[in-house]
Amino acid sequence: MKDFKTSEGQTPFDASGLIPANIRNYKDLNAAEIRNILKASRKHLRRHKNVARAWFTERFIRELHRDMFSDVWTWAGDYRDTEFNIGVKPFLIREEIAKLCQDVAAWDQDTSHPLPVLERAVRLHHRLGWIHPFPNGNGRLARLVLEIYLHAHDHPRPVWPDDEGKTRQDYLAALRQADHGDFTPLVECVRRFFPA
Repeated sequence: MKDFKTSEGQTPFDASGLIPANIRNYKDLNAAEIRNILKASRKHLRRHKNVARAWFTERFIRELHRDMFSDVWTWAGDYRDTEFNIGVKPFLIREEIAKLCQDVAAWDQDTSHPLPVLERAVRLHHRLGWIHPFPNGNGRLARLVLEIYLHAHDHPRPVWPDDEGKTRQDYLAALRQADHGDFTPLVECVRRFFPA
C-alpha cells in the first residue's frame, strides 16, 4: 500500500483491519468508505427517530459506526484501545459516551431553559468528536449523528461541503473554540451548510 496521506484534522491512517484487497491509496479508501457511509445514511435517515424515546444510546452509536464502516474495516463498531493525540483515554470512552447519552436525554427533556435544536445537535456533534471513540471515522460519525438528531427533531439538515480549503479551516477553528466552551462559531459554521 502507498499514498495514504491524511489532511489536517484527520486521524493518522492505519491499515490494520482493512477488508477490501483492492485498496491501493487514499482515493480508493475514500471511495469504499463513501459507498458504505451512503448506505448507512440511507438506512438511518429513512425515517425519524422517536424523540420521546431514548434512541441515542451507546448501543446506537456502535451500531451506527458499524453500519458506516463494516464493509471496509473489521473493527467497525469497536471502540479504540489505543491512545491518540486527540480524544479521551481508551479506558474512559464508555464512561464519556454514557455521560453524553445522559446529557442528550436531559437536553431533550429540558422545558425550563431549552437549548435550540441546532445548538443541541452541534454540542452532540462536538462532544462525540471530542471523545473520539473509534480508531477512525469519528468526524464522519459525528456529522451523521448531527444529521440524524436534526432529522429526528424535524429540523433542516446541513449539506456538508467537500472542501479541503478555507471552509475546512473555518470548521476546524470552530471545533477548537467549542473545545473551550464557545459553541457559537460552530453553530454558525453548521448553519452556513444548510441549503438555501
